[in-house]
Amino acid sequence: MYKKNTIKLFLLAFLVSGFIISCTNQTKEEKKSDKPLPVFLSYIDSSESPANDFYKWAVGKWLKNNPVPSTESSWTSFNQVNENNKIILKEILEEAANSNSPKGSDKQKIGDFYKCGMDSISINKLGVQPLTPFFDQIKNINDKKQLVDIITAFQSQAIQIVFGVYADQDQTNSNAIVPYFYQGGISLPDRDYYLKNDEDSKRIRDEYVKHMTNVFQLMGDAFATARKQAETILALETKMAEISMDRLTMRNPYATYHKYSVKDFAKITPSINWLEVNSKIGLPLVDTVIVSQPDYFKGLDKLIQTEPLDIWKTYLRWAVVSNFGGALSDDFVNEFFHFNGSILQGQKENKPRWERTMLSINANLGMALGKLFVEKSFTPEAKQRVLDMVKNMQATFKTRLQNLDWMSDATKQKAIAKLDKFLIKIGYPDKWRDYSSLEIDPTQAYVINVMRANAFEYNRKLAKIGKPVDRTEWIMNPQEVNAYYNPSLNEIVFPAGILQPPFFDMNVDDAYNYGAIGAVIGHEMTHGFDDEGRQFDADGNLKNWWTSEDSTKFVAKTGAIVEQFNNYTVLDTIHVNGALTLGENIADLGGITIALDALQHSNAGKDSLYGFSAEQRYFMAWANSWKYTSTDEDRKQRIITDPHAPKDIRGFAPLTNLDAFQEAFGMKEGDKMYKPKDKRIKIW
Repeated sequence: MYKKNTIKLFLLAFLVSGFIISCTNQTKEEKKSDKPLPVFLSYIDSSESPANDFYKWAVGKWLKNNPVPSTESSWTSFNQVNENNKIILKEILEEAANSNSPKGSDKQKIGDFYKCGMDSISINKLGVQPLTPFFDQIKNINDKKQLVDIITAFQSQAIQIVFGVYADQDQTNSNAIVPYFYQGGISLPDRDYYLKNDEDSKRIRDEYVKHMTNVFQLMGDAFATARKQAETILALETKMAEISMDRLTMRNPYATYHKYSVKDFAKITPSINWLEVNSKIGLPLVDTVIVSQPDYFKGLDKLIQTEPLDIWKTYLRWAVVSNFGGALSDDFVNEFFHFNGSILQGQKENKPRWERTMLSINANLGMALGKLFVEKSFTPEAKQRVLDMVKNMQATFKTRLQNLDWMSDATKQKAIAKLDKFLIKIGYPDKWRDYSSLEIDPTQAYVINVMRANAFEYNRKLAKIGKPVDRTEWIMNPQEVNAYYNPSLNEIVFPAGILQPPFFDMNVDDAYNYGAIGAVIGHEMTHGFDDEGRQFDADGNLKNWWTSEDSTKFVAKTGAIVEQFNNYTVLDTIHVNGALTLGENIADLGGITIALDALQHSNAGKDSLYGFSAEQRYFMAWANSWKYTSTDEDRKQRIITDPHAPKDIRGFAPLTNLDAFQEAFGMKEGDKMYKPKDKRIKIW
């Protein structure tokens, strides 16, 4: 829920005016407003100086008043929006669960799914029993051929064990949908947790063994047996981690694109006959596949050949229960939360049952729920205002491309062609997903309905192979508090979920909206031209359209961003990975630059309001978008796994590169936020 701070407005206005008088030369005419002061002004911490710590000055009071809730690992502006969205979603789910909707309708399915998830008595009575058919299949494996058959059979149930398969556009032919095979097998968040010998990684591995031991005991195994099985699984997963591609390498789209004929793929994995496997996992008949990490599959084949069958059977048993532990009885839910929530992320308590069920529905029937969500939360007027901003920023970006001083005309023309061809999606899809073939049965166990929904989504995606690309499809649900750029479709997408305060507000001025959602729009646009996105052309194909000289200049410029972010630390000593976060950092810098340019060329960009210039309000809005408190565990994990820099660093770091930021707050040499003009990074 979006709450207003209780600070008295007259006191806030006094503090604000004091800052303006002492720190800026306010010469522009003050625009009068009869609206209440916006809530973001109440977050200012006047004990801080914007020139020395802009982020803490802009949102310091919010940081002090918003510790991480016990059910969360972090608390951010995204959570704030989500709180309001969750109220709407809960109302929708409860109404659907209590209505007599026609059988087969989307409303019936989400209502019955919700009822099953809320039936704690039935769920607790069943325990792990619904998974017995899977355990029986594992128990009856007698040779390696049967092992591969079971792994294959589980794939069709959307239990992706040791490898995954999905359908997507061919990166070099964006008009074709093809199967991709990618590495899997490990349960910890990243391969580094298995391979590094620092104290934190060793602690996580020890806790992981304890966690698996506890789960096996809940399944009926004696402690000694359970402990031995847990140690066996850790050893096997460590071997899979050793053959896995690291996250940084996977950021290179060429490193994860390897086209094989099905026969040639089978040659690198003698233990796995892909001609036979593909038909069993539901793949349409295809001649070629994309293998994201061939070395992983070669290594996996050796592990299948050399690791004893009993080890694999133990591992498969664990893989099944860990896939569905969150949908089982409370003893399993509590144990999985203890490890995945408390140990890995620092959460103190689990989310309530209704919210966990809602998240499951979001994951499994998200578009059905989203259709009802947008009817309550997103107006045509809001959609049009956002579209107007996107078009304005697209035109601004085009002008900036034309005026770049480091890029040749040849590359500029292709960059502009790509920008002009952006597919823009706002709020919700024009065509909704068809769930008619999915059956949700309220008389069945909750976990069974989760499995059905998982299998439906898995098979829905695989069925796209060989068919025309549906350019109207959305990857993300309308209720998601997020946005994305998809290079294969060359599209930018802004769900209704994020088009809410504090990111977008129909009741605030353009300077704020451009600094918040405008910079997000610019961020997604820039992803089309970051270190990964720039490798895709206007039609979404992985293709080099740059001159070699321009590529060299781009790499040099982005190297400065890597260096800038490498110098930031969290928890005093842990450095941000500038290379891992490069794409997002490029997008942040591009987003705030383009949105500011668009604002300054509008009439709104010339107004003073609430005692602040338009530029000042713009930068304050950016900081407000990245309000962030977190547990130490969350910070540690994100440094390893998250391609985004920490949000509190994002709240100020890219701004230091903008002349307008330095000027808006009177930064000068000696101020911590000051950056010499010749060190300020400019790309787009």
